[in-house]
Amino acid sequence: MQYEAFNQGQCTILQIKEARFDAKLAPSFRAVIEEKVNEIDAQLVLDLTDVRFMDSSGLGAVMAAYKLLKGKKISVVNPQRAVKELLKLTRMDKLIASYDSIEDAVSTVA
Repeated sequence: MQYEAFNQGQCTILQIKEARFDAKLAPSFRAVIEEKVNEIDAQLVLDLTDVRFMDSSGLGAVMAAYKLLKGKKISVVNPQRAVKELLKLTRMDKLIASYDSIEDAVSTVA
């Protein structure tokens, strides 16, 4: 998986640099989260700007990260229409907030 990770304030930003978040990408995403779990600050912000498609495997990987990061907030930034609709359809939008920019997500951390 191609990605960039950096901290901004109390947030860890993970920019996913892939067009498809599917069964091929999900295992490497989980591995990255497991590797960085102790480095993730109060909130994990997934920047999905480049992700054009997400399937149930990608969704499952995001949910696995949500469960692994107990007590920490997870949010997504700039999900494309198809991804946003998938989050809404599965009601994951109730658990994982969506923001238009990294700055908007970071500003929600008190």
